[in-house]
Amino acid sequence: MGRVVNPRLRAFAEDDEPVRYDEELEVYVVSSHEAARTVLNDPGFVTDRLDSLLPRLGGLDEPPSSLNAMLQMFMDGPAHDRFRLAVSRDLAPKRVDEMRPRIGAIVDAALDGVADRPAFDVVADVAYPVTIGVIAELLGIGVAGARALLGFASRISAVLELRPTERQLLDAGDAVRGCALFLLPLLPGRRANPGRDLISSLVSLEPGGEPLPVDELLTMIVQILVAGHEPPAHLIANGALDLLGHPAELRRMRSKPGLAASAVEEVLRLGSPIGYLSRTATRDTVLAGTPVRKGSRLVLDLTAANRDPARYDDPDRFDILRPDPGHLSFGGGGHCCIGRALGRVEAEETLRRLFGRFPDLALDGEDLTRRASAAFHALDRLPVRRT
Repeated sequence: MGRVVNPRLRAFAEDDEPVRYDEELEVYVVSSHEAARTVLNDPGFVTDRLDSLLPRLGGLDEPPSSLNAMLQMFMDGPAHDRFRLAVSRDLAPKRVDEMRPRIGAIVDAALDGVADRPAFDVVADVAYPVTIGVIAELLGIGVAGARALLGFASRISAVLELRPTERQLLDAGDAVRGCALFLLPLLPGRRANPGRDLISSLVSLEPGGEPLPVDELLTMIVQILVAGHEPPAHLIANGALDLLGHPAELRRMRSKPGLAASAVEEVLRLGSPIGYLSRTATRDTVLAGTPVRKGSRLVLDLTAANRDPARYDDPDRFDILRPDPGHLSFGGGGHCCIGRALGRVEAEETLRRLFGRFPDLALDGEDLTRRASAAFHALDRLPVRRT
């Protein structure tokens, strides 16, 4: 079975130049693993999502103020540093591993919901319910609360696209405000009676001896919602597709369920849920032989970098025993994905339990499509049936 390719990423993946300038997008596209890793780890390349958006917004002078506050957390600076410090303890590998039994229970509940059905959709019926349940658990807002907030989060995620429209940005600003209005009444109770949830942890923080400002606190929670739902759901769906398309590797994982962790790493390499990362050069430099001027924006094509034949033997082969996957799907440097431990555990537990419980799963048809997005490597749906 061939892989389902997002056509908007195809040009990146098929280009042989390690770094090239794209006239239409007005960015340097970085396709080689070595050059992408250099950009991710060199402090001379920074994240300034706000500055890179403004030149392309037409009549919109600046994003809505509510969205602007969230964008600040994508950018190098004190707001981003405070955010990472605030959530690092709750999302640390040790804390996430303590959550593993509960995550497994959430996965089992999602699988219970399809146990009597001869066919179902892995995206809508498994991946999304799992990540919604985990977000509900992490924030202590209940499944109904998580569903309400994630409806906003899907609209906010449009800001991650290469060319978000003015309408998308205005809608994202409205969605950020909707999230804030939902969350604001919860904060006093969490301060008075804190639990073990992440919101309680955040409201108790006092960097510099003062509580976090309410607007910054709300923005942090929104950021967690955006990053903590769609990417892990797409990772789960991409992993299910990869394993269904490679029966020998699926049998190998079934025979040794502990291989789920290495399977997830190979899925991350070949099917990263995030399509690209962007950086801005703070100085004139030369990258892989290509001059890059200060202020230039670079787009790191993760699809191409993670399949670079200069880095990987037989790069298109799906091999859950690959000794050094070394993918770049979580980024690197000061912006390395802080939720990577949680995303890995969600995918491991879901894929291991999905194929352990339903060993006879098969694709229900070949007509699979991906979302028309450069930001997300995401299946619209993944119909499966029990044979």
